[in-house]
Amino acid sequence: MLKKVMLTLSLFAAAIFVATTGAQAQEKAAPGGVKHVVWIGADGFGAHYVNWDELPNLKKMRDAGGWTLHMRTVLPSSSAINWETMLVGAPSEMHGFRTWGSKEPDIEPIYRNEHGYFPDLFRVVKDQIPGATTSCVYDWDGIGYLYDKSCVDDDVCTKTCAETLEVGLKQLEAKPTFAFIYFGDVDRVGHSIGWGTPEYQKAMTETDGYVGKILDKLEALGMKDDTVVYFSSDHGGSGKGHGEARLDHMEAPYIVCGCGVKPGEITDVFANFDCAPTAAWLLGLKLPQAWRGKPAYQITEDR
Repeated sequence: MLKKVMLTLSLFAAAIFVATTGAQAQEKAAPGGVKHVVWIGADGFGAHYVNWDELPNLKKMRDAGGWTLHMRTVLPSSSAINWETMLVGAPSEMHGFRTWGSKEPDIEPIYRNEHGYFPDLFRVVKDQIPGATTSCVYDWDGIGYLYDKSCVDDDVCTKTCAETLEVGLKQLEAKPTFAFIYFGDVDRVGHSIGWGTPEYQKAMTETDGYVGKILDKLEALGMKDDTVVYFSSDHGGSGKGHGEARLDHMEAPYIVCGCGVKPGEITDVFANFDCAPTAAWLLGLKLPQAWRGKPAYQITEDR
C-alpha cells in the first residue's frame, strides 16, 4: 500500500514538473543589457512598397537585426486602431479602438487598470523600472489619445515631420528608457497622391533619412550598445486609401536591431500586437495578463 502511495505521489510530482517546466520552456530569457528602447513609427509605410535600395538606413537596420515584411495588422487596417494595438499588445476587440481616428475606445475595453486604461507599454515601463523615463513625439494628433499620458515624461505633438525629428533628437538627449517617435508624411502622401507613386516612394526615402539621423544620434550619445531600435508601420494601402481586408493594406514592415538582437529574417508568425510584448521582454519586464501578443523570441536566435 505504501509503495502505491509513494508511486502515485511520484507520478503526481513528475506531472507537475513537466507542466511547469513545459510552460517555462515557452518563455525564453531576454538577452540582458537592454536599457533603452527607441521605437520609430511611420504611418502608412506599406511593406509591399519597400525598395531596400532606396532605404539605406532601414536596410542597415535590417542587415543588423530581425525583420519581416509580413507583420499582419488587425482589421480594419487603419491608423488609430493599429497604433493602439502595437502599443498595448492586444487586438482591437480587447482594447476597444475600432475606427480610423478613435479618440477613445469605441467599445468598452475588456480590461482597465487602476488608472482607467488598457495597459500600454509606457505604463508597463514606468511601473516596473524604478526611475524609468519615457518620451513621445508625433505629428498626427490622433496618436496622443492612445495611451496614458500620465506615464509619459515628455509628450509633444508637432505640426511637421521635420519638427518631429528635431524634437525627437532633443528628447533622446535625456536617454529615456522608452522613446516613441512617430512620422506621418508617408500616409499623408498616400492619401493625397497615392500609394506606390513616385511621390510616395520619395516620402518613404525621406522617412528613411529621419531614421538615419536617429541612429546617428544614438551613437553620438553613446547609447548604441545598450539600446534596441524598432521600426514599424501601422498599415499599407492602395490607390489613395487603406482599411480593407487585403494584404497590401494589412502587411507592414517590422525591423528591430541593437543590444542582444541577432541578424536574420523573422520567419515565425508575427502580428502587430507582438510589438509591445517584444519590447517589454527585451527590457526584462513582466507582460500584463491582459496582453495577448508574445515576444519575438526568434530575434535572439541564430537564423
